[in-house]
Formats: sequence, structure tokens, C-alpha cells
Amino acid sequence: METLAYSFHLGNDGNKSRKAKAKSKNNLSGTTSFANNAIQNSQQLSKVSNHDFRKYDGDTEYIYGLRGTNDVVSDVKELYLDMFEESRIEYNSKQSRASRMINDYFKHVSDDEQKDLACEIIIELGNKDFWDTKNLDYKQKMVNVFNQQLKDLEHKAPDFKICSAVVHLDEGSPHMHVVGVPIKYNNTRGMNIQVGKSAVFTKEKLEKLQDYMREKCINAYNEVYGLNDEHKAELKEKQKGRAFNIHVKDMANYNEIMNQLEVNKKSIKESDELVDKIDKTSKELDEIFYEIEPDEFNNYKLTEKQIVRFIELNDEVQRMEEVFLRLKEIYQNINKVKGNVEYLNKRNNELIKKNDELADMNQRYERKIKNYEGSEELLKTYIHTKDKEHLELVTYLCKHANSQDYTTSRFYKQLSDDLYQKGFIKDKEHSVIFNPPKIINRSEINKAINSINKEMEEAAEEFYKTKSDNYSI
Repeated sequence: METLAYSFHLGNDGNKSRKAKAKSKNNLSGTTSFANNAIQNSQQLSKVSNHDFRKYDGDTEYIYGLRGTNDVVSDVKELYLDMFEESRIEYNSKQSRASRMINDYFKHVSDDEQKDLACEIIIELGNKDFWDTKNLDYKQKMVNVFNQQLKDLEHKAPDFKICSAVVHLDEGSPHMHVVGVPIKYNNTRGMNIQVGKSAVFTKEKLEKLQDYMREKCINAYNEVYGLNDEHKAELKEKQKGRAFNIHVKDMANYNEIMNQLEVNKKSIKESDELVDKIDKTSKELDEIFYEIEPDEFNNYKLTEKQIVRFIELNDEVQRMEEVFLRLKEIYQNINKVKGNVEYLNKRNNELIKKNDELADMNQRYERKIKNYEGSEELLKTYIHTKDKEHLELVTYLCKHANSQDYTTSRFYKQLSDDLYQKGFIKDKEHSVIFNPPKIINRSEINKAINSINKEMEEAAEEFYKTKSDNYSI
């Protein structure tokens, strides 16, 4: 039985996190070098398009487009027109100053540092070790799995509009890049329909979406590859939290982590040396790149392919450096949480015991509920009987309050007033007693009460209609 890891990664900007902002305050430059794989503007979107469709070398033999064209920028622009243009025109029609109008919403969002122009989701099933043992024919079946993932994603996250989806089989393991735009509707400020990553992908929604997509992916994998119950693949246990952001509450496998960190301690030291070398290489690449100038014919001494490759390599270097730094932080802080882990293990045992007690209590309540099965009908019968008795009381009071005998009439009218003041009879019943129908019996009294109800409803409707008409003038 195969056990496969699953990854559903939504690109984000680490520089917008609280940690990054706090760190930037202490830097002279006011910035940080935290990883940023969000799509915040058209330049970053263009880089995504170049990577997804291998525009730097044109090698698309093992690239499979499932949605959109081979120009992600154009696909996103087209979606912006479809989704936002009507709302943009409506918004502009309400503006009295030209400076507040939005001429191009795509450019408007691209220039806004607080918003992401689009989002990229990378989906992967299985790791490099698993796929290294498989041939190309086996890998190509994953295109069908990823195609089903697209349908599941659209079903579960309808406010994330997919512009482009492409499967890569030319790297360590098959994976899919999905580029789309999250939509937020019914906005009270600005345009009615806007880009809304923070609204569509809240932490809670993202966790539910990831859990849903995990289960759908392994089911699709087993179906596409024809794996039955005996040989079907299963998912590895979900790693809680973001990569390298490990919280104490999630460290049930603390001892395993400690052992693994000891094994990797030497590798981390070697990685530090590698980071220094890569950092130097990155600076050299920057210098080379910025020294390149076009000649009189506006041609570069280096090809555009090389330039794009330099830029991508530089970005990869920065991301690798950030990963290594986070690994070091984990190792440095792991001992500090050991005591907390032991406490949490103890607390976990206490909660398990408490949960067992609550389960026993729940079973007792379930037994009691079964004893009351059928009681709903009994209650309805009881209520109907009491309603009938109450109507008989009102009818009795009405007859005697309107008696020809002055003394009897006076006594029962006073009694009716007393019952009304104490809340035993309602407004409409009190009104019928003092303004009875021609024939006083239970049926006519009931009709009179219902007639008052209807008159009150019609009067209310007329009142609100008149009020609404006045406001519309």
C-alpha cells in the first residue's frame, strides 16, 4: 500500500506578516528579505507566466495546459474585464471628482501594494523519491488527476475564478500551477465587486479547503490508476501549520523531531556555508545583470533567455536562504519548548479522560431522549386542548358581559378587564368581548378574533406601503 504526501500551497507575501513588519522597523532599510511568492503586480504575473510555460527556453514537451492560454497575463486581464468592468463603470458614475475614478482596474490593483493582483496555488501529490521510480507513462496519468482537482477546486471555492492551470511533468514530481483571482462581492466601500484574497482565503476557509482537496485528490488518484481497496494509496498524515512554522500545540511527534534534528545538525552547518556561497553568487549575478547595457542597435550582449534565468536564479537563492534561516531558528528554539510539550502531553491525557466522561454523559442523555419519543404529538394534543378551553372561556365571558341583566353584564365586564390587565386574555379577545358578533358562540367568537388579526395585518401593510411611497418621493 502506497502512502503519498499531498501539498496544496497558496502563494503569499512573507513581508506582510507581523513578524516581517516588526523586523523591518529595526532595519536601516526598513525592509526584510522574507520569501515572497505572491502575485502582487503585473511584473510578478509575467514571471509566473514565463515559468509556467517555460518561455525562457521554449521547452514545453512535458507541459500540459488545462485552462487558459499560454499567456497568463492576458488570461488574467480578460477575467478582470469579465468580472470587474461593469462594477468599475457603475462606481465611476457615482464619482464627482475625476481623481477618484478608476480607468483600468487591472492596473489599479497592480499599482496597489496592499493588494494581490492574482493568486497562485501549487498542488502536488507524492514526493521526488516516489516519482523517481515511475516512468513517463505513469506520470502522464496525473494530468487526469489534476484535471479533477480543478473541478473540485471550482466546486469548493466558487469565489476563486481560475484563469490558468498548467501541469508540469518535467521536474522532480508532477505538480499543477493554478492562477486565479479571488472575488469579493457586495462591498460597501469602493467598487461593488473587488479583488478579495483576505476574504476568500481566510485561515479557517483555507484549512477546510485543503482538507477537502486532500481527500478528493487521493480518491481521484486511486480511480485514475485503477487501485482497488486492497492496493489503494493513502495519504500521509497532514503536517499541521505552515512549512517551518511549528507550534508547540502541534508537536505530538516531538521526540521524532528531536532525533531528526540531531541527524540534520551537521547538514545545517554545511548548509550555512552553502548559503554564504550562494549569497556571494547572488551579489555577483546582480552586478553582472545591472552592468548589461544595450548597444546602438538596442541589443543585449547576453540573451533575454540568460537574463530571465539570472532573475529566476536570484529569486531562488533568496528563497533558499530564507528556508535555511528558518531551519536554524527551529533548532535554536526547540529546547525551549520541551517543557511545554511535556505539559501539553499531560494536559492531552486529562482531556482524553474528560472526553470519555462526556461521552458517557451523552449516552445517558440519548437514552433519556428515546424515553420521550412520541412526546411531540402528545404536546401538540395538549396545546390544542388548552386553546380550545381558552376559547370557551372567552365565549363564556362574552355571553355574560353582554347579558341583558345589568348587574351580570357589569360584573363580567369588570372580570374581563381584570383578566386583561393580568394578561390572561389578549387585546383582540378583550376587544371581541366588548364588541361581540351578532351571534355569540365559540365558532363566531373565533371568527371575530381571526378577523381582527386580518384587519391588523392589512392595516400594517397599508401603513408600511404609505411610508415607503413617502420615502420614494
